[in-house]
Formats: sequence, C-alpha cells, structure tokens
Amino acid sequence: MIDKSSPIPVYYQLKNDLTSKISEGVWKPGECIASERELCEIYGVSRMTIRQAIGELVQEGVLLRIKGKGTFVCEQTFKQKDMMSFTEIIKQMGKNLRSEVVEFDKIPTPEDFIDIFCLDEVYKITRKRIVDDECVALEKVYIPVDYCGYMDEEMLKGSLFKILEDFGYIIDNSQSSIMSVIMDDELKDAFKVSSQVPMLKIISKTYDLNNKLIFIEEAIYRSDKFILQVNISRREGKMR
Repeated sequence: MIDKSSPIPVYYQLKNDLTSKISEGVWKPGECIASERELCEIYGVSRMTIRQAIGELVQEGVLLRIKGKGTFVCEQTFKQKDMMSFTEIIKQMGKNLRSEVVEFDKIPTPEDFIDIFCLDEVYKITRKRIVDDECVALEKVYIPVDYCGYMDEEMLKGSLFKILEDFGYIIDNSQSSIMSVIMDDELKDAFKVSSQVPMLKIISKTYDLNNKLIFIEEAIYRSDKFILQVNISRREGKMR
C-alpha cells in the first residue's frame, strides 16, 4: 500500500489511503480508527509518519483526536469557500440535495430593505435544504420582483444561482455577517430534531459582476454539518 521508492512523500500516501478507507466505509463517522501502533504495523512506517498523516486529517476536519480514547472519524460536513452555491457544494460531494419550498410570496419591500432596493415589491422565498433526507439549512431570500421574469415554486426546487443566471445575472461576490443561534422549538421543528444542535446564522448581500445587489439572504445552518471557510489576507500597500 505504501511505495517507499515513490517521489510522493510516504505520509501523503498514507493520508490518501486513510481517506480512501473512510470513503469506502471501513471506518464510519463516529468510529475509532486503528491505533497508531496498529497503523505502524499495517503500513510498515514510523509512528512519526503516522502522526503527520493523522495530524493533517485532523486539521482538515476528517478525523478527531480524543485524549485517552483514540482517533475518530468526524461526521461529514459541507464546506463552502469562495463563491459557490449550496447546490454546487452538495453536487461536488456526490450527495443528494432536495429543496423544499416552505414559502413563496410577493410582498411589499420590508422597511429594513427599502433604502437598499428602492423598489416596491420583493419575492420572499423560504426553503429547506435537505441533504440525504436530513435538513441541514433553512434559507430565507429576498429578491426584487422587478429583477426577475417568471418564477414559480417548481423552479425554486433547483439552484437559485442558475435561475438568476437565466435572468442574465452572474453572481460574483457577497458580504456576510455570521453569528451563532440558539435552537428554539420552532427551529427544532423545522430541522426535525428532538435535541439541541449547534446552529449558525449567515446574513448575506449577494452581488453580480456589475456590483449590483441581487438578493439578501438570511440562512440558518446546522453547524455540525456545515462549515463556512473564510479566507482573510492583508495585501501589501493596503491597510485598514
């Protein structure tokens, strides 16, 4: 399984093989993988090599070390980085996504948004995002009616980004506020859970290539299932 004559580092080969075993279900989410000693014997490598491979998988959220107990496979999470739609994220993971439209109405522009959109009416769209029969997100979106052509509930079972592309908008960037949320009875009912699970609320303003604000979204995610990766850099010559 490990080719020590290969130019590919041994720890990296090991890391890939461990990842493959997890994907194949040799070790399932919540299960403890083989001990470092057992892995040394199986792969014929040093404990330092084992620790390096496992360490990277821990950093990537694939494995979790629990002192005195062992190393466990993490529940799979959906990671969003850059400008990706939720549909694209789930498709890349090979999972099954279903969108359940909870609310689809044409309403007067909410008072909080009047100065933002300067238009009389918006579509209010509330959807549950269900992955492999488990609700992981509750999204509430506001889009000015004047921005869209015909839209119905059946269309909203697919990708909102794709709908907007068909209307001539190419999504480019968003500005988001992120906060934790305490699960109440209403959210328990929406997510079909009986006990508290960690929640993440993201309020986003999404813009097209012309920097035109297209929609505002208030989304609540199960943060034990969803990770938002934020990349921050300090560019030379720009200080804030």
